[in-house]
Amino acid sequence: MELERKGRRIVRLNVGDTNLPAPQCALDAARLSMANAKSGYGPSAGLPQLREAIAKREGCDYENVVVGPGSKHLLFALVSLLAGKGKSVALPLPSWPAYGLICCQTQSKAKEMRTAPGNNWEFGSLPSADAAIICNPLNPTSTIYDGGALRKAVEEAEGNGTHVIMDEAYRGLAFEPIGKLGKIRLRSFSKEFCLESWRLGYAIAPAEIARKLERFNRITCTCMPQFVQEAGIACLENEKEILAANRRIWKARADSACKALAAHGFEFAKPQSGIYVFAGHEGITDSEKYALSLLEKGVAVAPGSDFGGYDKFVRICANQPPAILEEAIGKMVKALDGKGKRKR
Repeated sequence: MELERKGRRIVRLNVGDTNLPAPQCALDAARLSMANAKSGYGPSAGLPQLREAIAKREGCDYENVVVGPGSKHLLFALVSLLAGKGKSVALPLPSWPAYGLICCQTQSKAKEMRTAPGNNWEFGSLPSADAAIICNPLNPTSTIYDGGALRKAVEEAEGNGTHVIMDEAYRGLAFEPIGKLGKIRLRSFSKEFCLESWRLGYAIAPAEIARKLERFNRITCTCMPQFVQEAGIACLENEKEILAANRRIWKARADSACKALAAHGFEFAKPQSGIYVFAGHEGITDSEKYALSLLEKGVAVAPGSDFGGYDKFVRICANQPPAILEEAIGKMVKALDGKGKRKR
């Protein structure tokens, strides 16, 4: 941001920003809602009509749905309620840095499980813990866990008393359908519907936990803005066409990025969803130093060290047209000090 203020052009591939416009139906619904807005607070669990639409989408009861200002807020609430001081949370690595930070803030002990790209970042079974967070599709790799193995791991963990939280923020951007797993699931409108700054997400949970989430909302955010929720309803009403169009864009972006990365010796598991590629290279020994050196060349990426100590990797958000992605990856190769020669 400081370089941009000085007039430098920076290709931002470091943050999970879709770089796509909000759906027109969401804009229209929000404008109409604001034009007809009345004063007063709304329900802390979300507008009834939005909760009903979500329940239909997820195949659950209305009482199992709680809406919040983004899935991150609801994740923090869940870890606070189900883990907390003196309790543990199982985290397969690599993982979104917010998971570890939430554990720190809630004084929960993170039980980290390191995985590798060779087996598509699969983690096997979960250790004994009070809670577990599983992101599927996985941020930062955009891979999808094997359905049978994941189901077995989740069912075993839940059977042993672990509260498994399935983070499905990227589910609608998966290139192939993903089955529903787990009693507690989180979804977001940020990536699927390109509503990042609108802050809208929801949790599906057993009724007792859902009531606790509602009370958490009541003493923190109070309620969600009505116009944002009505925009969410419009997105769900037009979900099929919106997500189909967005998946096509992300598939083209991912294919372009992967082709350019593979040509220069980068290692990665092929993305099975939008919006990232988690790429490693023998020429990267310190991902943070590499990311900083790359910033000087006008490209921002996220160092792999932030996702669980993967110092030879960087996370690339493929949020640009193919030509710009290829240009940025060319600069990534130059930052490798000659170790990223094109494969023949």
